[in-house]
Amino acid sequence: MVHSEDSNNIVFIESALIDLVPILLETLAKELADMEETLSNDDFDKLQEQAHSSRGAALTYGFESYAEVLLDLQHAAENEASEILKHLFSLLHELLESVEFESST
Repeated sequence: MVHSEDSNNIVFIESALIDLVPILLETLAKELADMEETLSNDDFDKLQEQAHSSRGAALTYGFESYAEVLLDLQHAAENEASEILKHLFSLLHELLESVEFESST
């Protein structure tokens, strides 16, 4: 297994990627802020696209719990479910604030 995650929000990744984690976290935080701005403009189609893109970045680093919430966000945006979206954004913030990346080797 290249990377995995346990219930304590620890993501294990290849040692070659560990130095890139701060960039990933900064990128995900910026993308999250951009998605929240998109929601404030009620642009649900764009929000779906943004969530899909951000999900790909999260999965590249094995941040599966974050990617799963982004998938839920995509579906909620498709259904224009604003209250659910707000809850999902809260979950994404919590995951970003609590995640720890560790080398798997």
